[in-house]
Order: sequence, then C-alpha cells, then structure tokens
Amino acid sequence: MGGRRKGKPSASTEKFEEKMNDNGDTNIDHDTDGTNIIEEKMNHNGDPNIDHDTNGTNTFEDFDNRPLKKTKCSESSVMDDPLPTPTISGSSMISECSESSVPESENKINGEPLPTAQTTAKLTDSPVSELLNEKPVSTVDEKQQDGPRPIINNVTYDYLPQDYTITLQDECAHYVIEDALEEELLVKIEDVYVKQRYLVCLLDKDKWLDDEVISAYICCMRDQVHVQNDATVYFENPFVTRLLKRDGEIGIHGPTSLTNIVKNYLNHDLIHLPINIKDSHWYLACINVEKSEIQVLDSLCWEHNRDDLANTLKGLQYHLDILKSQENANNQNWRDLDVTTWPITEKLQKPIQKDSSSCGLFLLKFMEYWTGHTLSHMITQEIITSFRSKLAAILLCWKTNTAPPTATFEEIDESEGHPDDVIMSDSPFDQNQSKVSNSSSSENKYQSLVSVLSNLSLHELVGGLCNYIKSINSAQTLEKIWIKSSDPYPISLTLKNLQEMLNVELPMNRDCFNLVVRKIMFDNIQTEKKRRGLISKHYLDMRFWRITDFARHPEYRKKLDVEQLAFSIRSWPGIKYSISSCRWIHIPIQSGHDFILIILDKDTRTVYILDPTPIEIMYQRNPLAKYVHRILWIAEHLPKAMSKTCPGSTWNENIFLWQQKIIHDISGHRRELSGYLIAFFMSTWEDEKVHSPFLEDGYELRKQTLGQLLTFKENECEDNMPSGVLDFINCIRKTKTNMNVKT
Repeated sequence: MGGRRKGKPSASTEKFEEKMNDNGDTNIDHDTDGTNIIEEKMNHNGDPNIDHDTNGTNTFEDFDNRPLKKTKCSESSVMDDPLPTPTISGSSMISECSESSVPESENKINGEPLPTAQTTAKLTDSPVSELLNEKPVSTVDEKQQDGPRPIINNVTYDYLPQDYTITLQDECAHYVIEDALEEELLVKIEDVYVKQRYLVCLLDKDKWLDDEVISAYICCMRDQVHVQNDATVYFENPFVTRLLKRDGEIGIHGPTSLTNIVKNYLNHDLIHLPINIKDSHWYLACINVEKSEIQVLDSLCWEHNRDDLANTLKGLQYHLDILKSQENANNQNWRDLDVTTWPITEKLQKPIQKDSSSCGLFLLKFMEYWTGHTLSHMITQEIITSFRSKLAAILLCWKTNTAPPTATFEEIDESEGHPDDVIMSDSPFDQNQSKVSNSSSSENKYQSLVSVLSNLSLHELVGGLCNYIKSINSAQTLEKIWIKSSDPYPISLTLKNLQEMLNVELPMNRDCFNLVVRKIMFDNIQTEKKRRGLISKHYLDMRFWRITDFARHPEYRKKLDVEQLAFSIRSWPGIKYSISSCRWIHIPIQSGHDFILIILDKDTRTVYILDPTPIEIMYQRNPLAKYVHRILWIAEHLPKAMSKTCPGSTWNENIFLWQQKIIHDISGHRRELSGYLIAFFMSTWEDEKVHSPFLEDGYELRKQTLGQLLTFKENECEDNMPSGVLDFINCIRKTKTNMNVKT
C-alpha cells in the first residue's frame, strides 16, 4: 500500500477551477503545504503542456533500444582506460533483473510468465562521466544545455537507468536530501514541485510515496518517451486522474479544461492513469485503445470492487461524450468512445508486493514497463526496494530539475587554506546575494561534490566509499590495480581484492594484510618524526612467517634462505633506526584462515599471545599448548635472521625461555575476521593493553581497514581511481587530519 498524504482534494479542485480562463488555460499552483495544484498552459487548440510532444510510431516495447542523450563534454583530462560506473552501466542499459528470484506462480500475466530482463551490448557514456573523469560525447546543441543546472555539480541523469545500484553521486544526493530543511524545494521538473519532506520518504523503506514524487517521475518518463519519439503512450498526472474521478462522482454540465486534456488522449494508443484508493493504495489503470480494454495492474491484487476506477472512467466518459458531439471527434484513432462499456481485466494473478509501503513505486514501474500486452521488464519486490533509493537521486539530479539550490559555497583564498576547501552556507540560495566580487560564483551556484563531502562525518565518508566499491560488478574494472606500493618490496591490490575485504564470509587476503602492516609502520614513523622520538615498535608482516615454511610438511620444505629471512625483518624505510633499540617486535602468524599475533617485549623478556579466534575444546585446560610449536618455530628462526641484521642484541636470545602470557578477553570472534583484528591489535597495542573494538558482525572493522588502505599516502596507483573516489579519499584524509589536530 502507500497512498498520498492526508488532505482535502476538494480544496485543490477549487484552486484548479479558479485558475481556469476562457481559453482553457490552467495553472498548477504551488501552495504552502507543498501540494501540487496543476499549473498547465493550454494552447489555443486545447493541448496542455502536461503531455509531451508526441511524434513517430515507435511502441513502448522498444524500451531497450531507446536513444540516449549524452552529458556535456568535460574539460577534465581523459584516462587511457576510463573506469566505467557500475550503476549506470556503460556496457548494459538494463540490469540483470533475472537474478531476483520470485516464485514461478507469481511471475505470470494472463497465465504467461513475466519476461526476464534484457541486456544489450550497446555502449553508452555514463551520466557520471564528469565524476569518473570520463569524456562523454555530446549530441545535444550546447545552447540547449544552458537551462537547468545540476544540484550536484556536473552530475545529472539524462535517461532513466535500469540498474539501481547506488553510486557515489547517489550517496551525495541522499546526503543533500537528508540535510535539507523540510520546506526547501529540491525538485522542480516542468510544473511539479517536490519539497524535502516529500522527497525524503524515498530514503525510508516504510514511508509511502506522495503525489509530488509520483508526478515528478512521470515527468521524467514523458521526457524519456519524448526522446524516443514514441507517440503511442500517454502518462497522466495523478492530480488529473483525481479530477476525472471527481467529475464522475458529481457530474459536469459542459466542456471544461479537462475536456481539452481528454481530447489529447484520442491521439494515443495507451493512456496510463494512476489510481489512488482513499489515500491508502496506488495501482495502474491502462486504457488500451487497440483492445478496447481497461487493464489493471495492482501489485497487491486487492479483491474488491474498484469504485475509484469506476468513478474515474465515468468522469472520463462525460468528457468523451462531449467530444463525440464535436465534428473533429470522428477523425480520431479510437473506434469506440464508450469506455465505460469496455471490459476491466486484472493483469496480475498473484500479489508481487511484499511490504505495505511500496505500491507507489510499483505503480511507476508498471507505467514505465507496461506495453499493453505484457511487462517489458521483470518487476520484483527486491528490484522495487533498490529502485526506491535510486529514485531519490534520479529526481534530484534529473537534467531538467530547475529547483533553486539548497546551499551555496564560498571559495577560500589559497593563502588561507587548500584551494579545494569549501565552506557551506546555512541559508538557502538568495539570488540577491549571488553577485559577489568573485565573478565565478555565479557559475558555482550549485553544490559541488566536494562541498557535499566536506560536511560528512568520517563514518559517512568511509561508508559511502565502501558502498560504491561493493556495487562494482564489471570484471574488467575489478581487475584494475587501485593500490600499489614498491618499498620495501612490491605489493599490488586490485579493486577485486578491495571488494573482497567487504565480504564477511572471506578471510583477509595476505597482501591486504601486509599492506595494512606497512601503513601502520609508516604512520608510526611519521608520528615519531614529528615528535622527534625513537621507534620503539618494530612490525613484521607475514613474509617472515611465510619464509620459515612452518605450514609445509618437513619433507617438502624448501631450504631456508637466511638472507631472505633476514631481509624480512630489517628496519623499514623512511627513518634510520636500529631494531636492537626497539622494545617490541610484532610477529603475525597465519594458519589457514586463523591469524595470531605474537608480541615480544625485550625489556620484560615476555612473549604476549593475542589470538582472537575461538579456543578449541582440547586446549581449554591448557591454552598455552596451542602455541608451543609456533613459539618454538619463532625461537628457532628469529635468531638466524637477527644474526644477520643486529648480531649480539637481545633479540638473538632463545625467546622460548621467556615468560609466555596469553591476552584474554579477545577471543571468540569468527575466524574470517581474525586478520582484521590482528591488524587492529598491532596498531593499538600499548604496555600490555589492547583496545578491542566494539563489534557486532565485524563489518565496521572491515570498512575501517579498507579505509586505511585507500588513504595510504604512498599509493603509486591513485591515477587508476575515478576522480569521484579521489574526492572521497581526500576528504577522509582531511577529516582524519583535523581529528588529529583536535586531539
């Protein structure tokens, strides 16, 4: 279900009638409650602008082959191999809807199965080309682009995407919506106005859709059909449908402006009428001229008499009867103008809506996909749930959205800070204040991506970036190297490696772990440089343990390369220090999916054991027995390496003879999470104390660790990342710097 907000339709009707003039002109007014009162300019022939200009004979079934407008060419540099967006796909306009499972019995119309999603190999430039630093090709005259400006700078939707994965700019659009005031106007498409309080419902899965949101998307569909020159389909506005229902209930005594609107129906083969049941439920009624049939698509398949539809058709019939008496009515395409005698057929056999709030979204998809015979694309609850969040960004960033900006930003003088820094203004945009001394301010009326990001918390920034990475599904893109570090030895991480870090079922990749350790050590080095202190902790990565070949059967172990082993424990580059002067050495070890940390304290001659994995039953009475072989192995191999690196130091002693101490209250976590926990323990260890993160499922720790890697300053492959990702990364770095300054 999901009806419009509570209100009195009669009040809107009165305002509608007050706006009428003798020429049939009507105006959709915009009252203080955000209610849309239709404001439509009728021409002298009675054709309202509420409908698109219609030419051509293409049917709506040719949806997958619709032409697309391109975004304006960017002046930014072009990558040799630009990264495609995973959400508005460059390789497929239509999402793999067939992956969403629905019982077979529920996937039928008139006894025939619903179609699966069709894919196409047609390549197209993404509307986020500016964000991803791609170079799109413009097919639209430059002068036509000078009207509407995007709410998020250089980011617009100029077609209706069928892949509803949330992108980085979608995340930014959501932040804009959430941060706006309730009464702020965020969307103005044609004569439809949507304030924040109505748009924000799309970000809450339990909220119903109001007329404003439905009407705005209908405008987008009209625009899309207009691009295709498809003159067969007419998308009616919910408010006009309500007026037809009113006329059916109270009757009319002569032609009205609605008669002129109905006259325009006669030029179309399908008329989509959004029907609302007593502010509680939306469904679609389609007037199919070819079949002389009223087709109903109801996501809940409610079993009741359709009084709302009957009254709407009755009102429509009043206007058709008036048109019958006019001479030009006989020249129309309709063979039968008695719609109240047409059969009403229910096209869905079983409900496909699984919640109580998304019927308005199903209505929009029915309008978009119904061809008069079948649905051109599969519609499931899962698809609709994804569409809800995507719709908020589509409307906010639609190419013809002319709503005034909700915030301005001021450029900061380079002498006072970084030139990319942005300050957000708390007050809405005021045209009287737009003429500032800087001549470029008029070009920057709308929020840029950076201005949105600058107001996000560290948690929001990392979360948005991780959501984007999770959404990427292009095999070619996933193989691209995003992070690379060559000192002291090469490590490269592909985008796929980073994406797998967010999979809670997978353990930590060894290269990812080694790079996290490298970042921990480099950060420690930079901190001690600033303090002019000494390096007291020496971190080993997993190379030392791997070279010792502990996990291999003795008969198959390679001959130990002592030089290579010694190289694995040498001091890190970036600062001169002696390992012999360090108090602690951190030695991570791995057995299968289990990561364990051994910390050696030379001052107290203590071996600390940190194991976050569950303790097996066999070791519960004597936990140290689990680690005896590992400590013996370290005691055998560490002196061999130290004899080359720092001979004569305490580190050459037999550490098996040192005191052994297990750190308690850190075990019991899933084994797949142990690598992330060990990296966390290494970075937070202080004097026998470890800071255990508060964890529910460990996903937050995975995101934090991935955020650490993405902000690695020594990354040699940042150029492989999209510019939008770099904006996120730079904002994360600045936020962390500001946090460190405050502390």
